[in-house]
Amino acid sequence: MVDGAKLQVILQKEADLLQQMIDLETETLPLLVGGDIEKLEALNVRKNELVSLLAGLEEQRQEIFTVEGASLKQYLAKGKPLNSHELESLRRLILKRHASLQKKLKTNSFLLRHNLHFTNLAINYLFPWARDAAGYAPAGGKNGPVTYQAGLIDSNA
Repeated sequence: MVDGAKLQVILQKEADLLQQMIDLETETLPLLVGGDIEKLEALNVRKNELVSLLAGLEEQRQEIFTVEGASLKQYLAKGKPLNSHELESLRRLILKRHASLQKKLKTNSFLLRHNLHFTNLAINYLFPWARDAAGYAPAGGKNGPVTYQAGLIDSNA
């Protein structure tokens, strides 16, 4: 038998954590445009913590269901628990927040890829020889081709 009250608490916590993730992704956007790298790192640490908490809640939610493979939607359709209205509201809220989070993640991912591409182009423009430059061997010697082409920053600088 499914404990509807316990399930409601778990779903509410999940909805709250998803909102926190949305807020963190909103904070991340301006940092990706041009912000404090230390703050971005701190946000990423917090995001990882939230993901771990969400995973724990998901495990708890799965333990509640006695029928394997039953989803929350199926449970609500079959069981008609006493708090079915609250559970359905939370289910919809979680879906809404999940969609919002996915949208923000997609935007931030695109921005991050764009920034990495721009940085790569800038490095190649400033140091054109860096693409094929020699690497350093452990003994301090060079391995690979040693070609220094003219660039915006001279190799002798």
